[in-house]
Amino acid sequence: IPVTQRLKFLVALRPSTISPTVSARVAATLDRLSQGRLLVNIVAGGDAGDLAADGTFLDHDQRYAAASEFLTIWKALLSGEEVSFKGQYHHVEKAKQLFAPVQQPHPPLFFGGSSDAAHEVAAEHVELYLSWGETLDEVAKKIQDVRARAAARGRTVRFGLRIHVIVRETEAEAWRAANELI
Repeated sequence: IPVTQRLKFLVALRPSTISPTVSARVAATLDRLSQGRLLVNIVAGGDAGDLAADGTFLDHDQRYAAASEFLTIWKALLSGEEVSFKGQYHHVEKAKQLFAPVQQPHPPLFFGGSSDAAHEVAAEHVELYLSWGETLDEVAKKIQDVRARAAARGRTVRFGLRIHVIVRETEAEAWRAANELI
């Protein structure tokens, strides 16, 4: 961080592995140290083995419901609010963030997911929804759905694609390399 001036840092955050209050402190610190260059990628899902290794045993919809509660607390704290919240997955009383991030109301949130539960979280909480590089029709449907859900909440969401470009001598070699990544 101290040897760069323009580089932004997209940091993955798994809400199921850290408390929203501790995470808010870390995010504010990184945002202050980077002079407002922190971006946060919320990761609610993933491979079952990776989730279990991190101690996360919630089912799919529970992970997204827990992430929504987490983000409700996290965003309010970084916006300077005192937060008392009692949900199904998170409970804090009179939580307060003592040092504000540079970016207000909070560092931008990135997020991806194709399920209804994921689209709800995106519509409610994030600034930028990321889709995998699927067919144009599939991506268009996801964008339309998230955009409509966000609009119903009086919000707008930006969109991006997460893609890998795999170049090999032949298409068969490229597919082999892609399958190895998966």
